[in-house]
Amino acid sequence: MSFAFPCKSAAIVLAFAWMLMAPHAHAITQWSAIDEAHLARGDAVARIVEERGPGGRVLAAIDIAAPTSVVWAVMLDCERAPLYVPGLQSCAVIERSADGLSDVREHRIRWIALLPSLRLRFRTDYEPGRTIRVRRISGDLAAMQGLWVLEPREGGTVTRLHYDFHLAPRTPLPSGLVRAGMMRDAPKVLEAVRAEALRVAAR
Repeated sequence: MSFAFPCKSAAIVLAFAWMLMAPHAHAITQWSAIDEAHLARGDAVARIVEERGPGGRVLAAIDIAAPTSVVWAVMLDCERAPLYVPGLQSCAVIERSADGLSDVREHRIRWIALLPSLRLRFRTDYEPGRTIRVRRISGDLAAMQGLWVLEPREGGTVTRLHYDFHLAPRTPLPSGLVRAGMMRDAPKVLEAVRAEALRVAAR
């Protein structure tokens, strides 16, 4: 799972949250005709949701030519997280519920070379094969929550991966800088998830 941050990568914070708990209801984002054309060409699309206060919220999506089961397996695997989360040094599952529908994970991320690593601990809730919700428990962000939705398309041969993520850093940073980083990096994370899912699907 994954995130976005202004400096080395929004993806860094994105991932981590690797799996996101939506700040809002879990409806699938409706994209414009222009965005749909980009998705049909294989591009990732993203847009910022205008909100007051620090931090930012980004919506993003990408189409992946693999079934949801493959995309799901890739996103839940801690060992794979560094493949699509820039700067991720470690991913660990700290706790897991008996029913397997939630866990607590911790990421350590180096997002600026000369500064200490970020520590992010978050709860992840699962609707198997469908949604991944993430909510900050503790760590070096003031706020973090988000949602991944896996939408099967074309008879289940394609997955549209939807991403809805909000974060606010502890360090005072201009909201415009945070949002620009999220807008830049969210597509990169989605493209990297797709690349790994396609690699797994091709085995």
